[in-house]
Amino acid sequence: MNYYFHVPFCQSKCGYCAFYSEVAPSLELQDAYLDALERELAAFTLNGACETVYIGGGTPTLFDESRLERLFALIAHKLSPSCKTEISIEANPETLTPAKVELIRAFATRLSIGVQSFNPQLRATLGRNCPQKQLEQAIKLVQKAEFAHWNCDLIYAIPGQSPDQFQQDIQRAVSLGIDHLSCYNLTPEEGARLSDILTPDEDVATEMWHIANCGGLPRYEISNYALPGGQCRHNLNVWKGGLLVGFGPSAAGFDGKRRIIQPASLTEWLRHAPPEIDEIPTARRLNEIFAVNLRTVQGWTPQLWSEVPHADSWETRLAVAERVAAETSKKWFDISPEHVTLSDSGLLFWNTVAEGYL
Repeated sequence: MNYYFHVPFCQSKCGYCAFYSEVAPSLELQDAYLDALERELAAFTLNGACETVYIGGGTPTLFDESRLERLFALIAHKLSPSCKTEISIEANPETLTPAKVELIRAFATRLSIGVQSFNPQLRATLGRNCPQKQLEQAIKLVQKAEFAHWNCDLIYAIPGQSPDQFQQDIQRAVSLGIDHLSCYNLTPEEGARLSDILTPDEDVATEMWHIANCGGLPRYEISNYALPGGQCRHNLNVWKGGLLVGFGPSAAGFDGKRRIIQPASLTEWLRHAPPEIDEIPTARRLNEIFAVNLRTVQGWTPQLWSEVPHADSWETRLAVAERVAAETSKKWFDISPEHVTLSDSGLLFWNTVAEGYL
């Protein structure tokens, strides 16, 4: 079983982000969230071993040391993660302190730092409020802690960013000793604070996507790169339709047939408002799962597909893949009895491929 915890708090709202969060929350509001989470976990019935935990947001590391420690204790008490459990947590550099890094190092197995760019002018363009001094201090803290697995998030196709500047960001990130790199094409979501002015150049974005693939870490998903053994198991499991339980406002889960999405409002979540249930026909759900994991370089094999809840036959999957390839571009697919994967150009046009499945 995989678990996701959404911590809905941020110091400020980045200009490109539309994920749900509350800005500059009071300590009382933070405690109300933790109290509600404790009650929810107490009422939850475990179903199998805890394979992965992902703590995201928002900014989980906005919590002070005592509240961060309480969050970890709640998770450990209820889910009983083993030495084999992958535990990931997101962090913004400006919120990290030596004590927080020490707590995270003792509990989590993966740390993901939201840098976005090492260039302060480009971060300012994104509305990313992280002073350069605090970024450099955070990096030194994380390096000193010697995390076995840690990731750096970068954004590319930022207005005013040149391909050379993006190349420099990648080189700097890899030089830090990370074993995982995420490079996201700037995609201002509806409702993001600066969505009207953060318009990426698609030709430049394509050039930068190819640059990222030469950054020193091999690509294993459209936006993710890792050394062998450094891949995020939580994401890999979710992309393949693995069972997922989501805790916290806006958190999503999957029970094998239905997606369960908690209300994207802390107020509503605190008053136990019912989640949104995304229930669609099984055939369409299987097409959705199949399309999502085509984002990965590995794609699908008969063995991987047989592990999906309620999976249909591999022959059915091959027939659907052949149909989508014929309707889009056969150059985007590599289809055989042993696997279905996308070519580099297919990965680049994954959105079009996914539309063919849905």
